[in-house]
Amino acid sequence: FAPKLLEEEYNLEDALLVGGFVNTLLRRSDRVRVGCLAQIVNVIAPLMTNDEGVLRQTIYYPYAWALKYAKGRVLDLLVASETYPIRADGLRADFARDDEVPFLDVTATLDEKSGQACVFILNRDLDGERELVLDWLDPEPSRVLACETLTGPDLKAFNSFENPRRVVPQALDAPKPGRMMKLKVPAASYTVLHLEV
Repeated sequence: FAPKLLEEEYNLEDALLVGGFVNTLLRRSDRVRVGCLAQIVNVIAPLMTNDEGVLRQTIYYPYAWALKYAKGRVLDLLVASETYPIRADGLRADFARDDEVPFLDVTATLDEKSGQACVFILNRDLDGERELVLDWLDPEPSRVLACETLTGPDLKAFNSFENPRRVVPQALDAPKPGRMMKLKVPAASYTVLHLEV
């Protein structure tokens, strides 16, 4: 039997990072035509196996949501959010800089063929929930199909074969569909809002 090699344990912090990457890749879909996950099972992967079954690591969920819900075209959003400062000290000088980063990172897709839209929300605020106000110009959402979030009190929490559901998506109170939608996203969370339009 082959020994275990590079079988990384991913935590909630890693899942939030992956959610941010998913949002960035979607927003840059005019230049990034395809994104591939090199390792799918066991070695630095979102899925782990043993003799008894398969374990979904924390990073599995942002990938799964993107594959399930990100259909059609990516919408060009105007996002306004409070920010927090970041510092370049100790980082690579060729691209690191002092800057302000928005707490909310939001991207959305619209599949006109199926009449569905999806909003992906990363809340970088580690201390508090944030309210997101969605102002739809066209088309207007008529029904919420899914509203889930990946969050928790411990950024270092991870799933294991002994505790496989420590970090999993949770239902989130869905906003009322319509032109103006308000959604509260928990601190340190990645949230998906799937809509019929």
